[in-house]
Amino acid sequence: MERDYQLLKDILSIPTKTFKEDLMINFLVDYLTKNGYSFFLDGMRNIYVTKQTDENVEFFPCVVAHTDTVHQINVINIREEELPNDSGENKFALKGYDDNGHPSGIGGDDKCGVFTCLELLKELPNLKVAFFVAEETGCHGSKQADEEFFSNVGYTIQFDAPGNWMVSEFCMGVQLFSRDSKFFKICDEVLTNTFNPDRKYQSHPYTDVYALKQKFDFSCINFAIGYYNYHTANEYVIVEDVYNGVKTGKEMIEKLGCEKHQFIPPKNRQYQLFM
Repeated sequence: MERDYQLLKDILSIPTKTFKEDLMINFLVDYLTKNGYSFFLDGMRNIYVTKQTDENVEFFPCVVAHTDTVHQINVINIREEELPNDSGENKFALKGYDDNGHPSGIGGDDKCGVFTCLELLKELPNLKVAFFVAEETGCHGSKQADEEFFSNVGYTIQFDAPGNWMVSEFCMGVQLFSRDSKFFKICDEVLTNTFNPDRKYQSHPYTDVYALKQKFDFSCINFAIGYYNYHTANEYVIVEDVYNGVKTGKEMIEKLGCEKHQFIPPKNRQYQLFM
């Protein structure tokens, strides 16, 4: 399916900063309402969406992203440029500038994840989506994740890592999935064949699946979604990498299905780095 390039640009142009996320939240509420999705907001203003076309679904796949960035609330003018990916190849990219022509930080972390979730919501028949607030200062939104919403989630995928090769296996020492599981075998096959054969499993400082894994017993994974130089004014987004992340997420969910992929991490597991 052809990707919605205009939607990606629209999302990247929205100024949003931790605890100043109204423009992004309002955009999502309008988008979800216009397209007829079933959703609700909690007291934190996290957004929860459910799409169900099969009444017999017992467990839902879930995808998540966060609605804040670290950047100031400024006008973001999107420019199309050729910029390097992780292999040093120049690729079609998007970068943000203020009205004075200075780089302003485009906020691909995690607007690329927001875009990916919306694209998957269009394409998959049964899916839950959570958009969490205030991730950048400590996962405040996901720490208050709605327990009823997640009670029938089978596994969760997040799109919140830089570049085009990183996969989170641990977050802040919390193990997200087991390598001895069907979940890992399917994910690794898709990541190798569709995402990047040079993908590397690493420990991630933190993102929302870190908070979710401490609250719930389903497997989680997070992988790169095409933003570069994150948390700087010179951040940019490589469009091909974002689209590949959407493709990877879709294929992963289609192969994992609507099943429960349980994982309870061992206690006192030390922080590790897997390559």
